[in-house]
Amino acid sequence: MNNFYTRDLSGLANLSPGKIELDILNEDHDGIPIVIAPGFLTQGSDDWKNYIASKIDAPIYYVKWRSSSVLHFASKQLALNSARSLLSFTNLTLKGMGLLASAYMEWKSAANEANRAGVALARFLNDVWYDDDKAVFIGHSLGVRVITEAMRNLTHDNVMTSISLAGALNRDEYDRRITAIASPRTIAHTNVYSTNDQILKWVYRMGELNYSQRPIGLECSGLANVHNHKNAIGHTEYHDDEEFGEFILARYNDAVRVRTM
Repeated sequence: MNNFYTRDLSGLANLSPGKIELDILNEDHDGIPIVIAPGFLTQGSDDWKNYIASKIDAPIYYVKWRSSSVLHFASKQLALNSARSLLSFTNLTLKGMGLLASAYMEWKSAANEANRAGVALARFLNDVWYDDDKAVFIGHSLGVRVITEAMRNLTHDNVMTSISLAGALNRDEYDRRITAIASPRTIAHTNVYSTNDQILKWVYRMGELNYSQRPIGLECSGLANVHNHKNAIGHTEYHDDEEFGEFILARYNDAVRVRTM
């Protein structure tokens, strides 16, 4: 239950300088593997991986990557009401400008690390998987950057499907990455987005300094092969919500059924 893979990747800032770590559960099981990449607000929570591991007879690859100090910043320095006021540039104080600069730097650091973690994950999977190996990829928040970057850098046709929850990634960039996945098949993906995600509405906008384009976690993908699932859940509620655990299980089982038909 506590098997770890650690790979030396000098120059990449992931779990610790130069390393990415995978927590592998159900390693001796034979089902279609699941690759899970948590986001910056789900790091440290074992609810997802333990729930899925207990319900699915398949190996679980839980990606551990260092997501900077965004959570500390978001929770202690930036209440959502402050975020709204900071976005009103006519009202910025010197302190507000400092907070805005900090938000941008912290978010950018975590976003870059998520992309690097995705590349590192793809390198590992390229070493151990071939075309016959298929997997379900699940990402939350910045973890969507991890899985989409990994999927588009895979050498082999390994993606069976993916599930993106509250994706902290520009919608157009999400669509580009999904389109870039190498496969002769049409792969169905799921995008779960919310109308009530305050983190993506405010903190994401400040961190990206982009107020015209919204993240995929707030709206539909424009791709025909992406199923968009709308809800009103908050950003941090996915990983400990039993209903969404069941939703993920249903999507996994659907993908497995289609593969065996």
